[in-house]
Amino acid sequence: MGRTLATFTRLVDEERKRWQKFRRALRKEDQAALDDLFCAARYHAAAGAYVAQEFPFETMVLGMLLEEHKALLALQQKVKELEGKFACR
Repeated sequence: MGRTLATFTRLVDEERKRWQKFRRALRKEDQAALDDLFCAARYHAAAGAYVAQEFPFETMVLGMLLEEHKALLALQQKVKELEGKFACR
C-alpha cells in the first residue's frame, strides 16, 4: 500500500514553493536568510513527521524558531566567555 500522507520533507518543499513570489520580492540577502529558515525546517523533519500536525507550517516555523534560538544562545554564551576573558581582575 502507498503512503496516504506526504513526507514532512516534501511538505517543507511544497511550502517553500508556495512562498516563491514572496521570496522573489526580497533583497538577495533576505532571500538567503529565508532559504536558511526553510533549511532549518527541513533539519527538523523527523520531529515534524512524528507529530503529524494538521497544519504542518506551524511545525516548520517552530523548527525555524528553534534553530534561531539555538544560534542566539550560542552567541550569548560566546559574549559571556569574551566578557570573562577581558574583565578587569
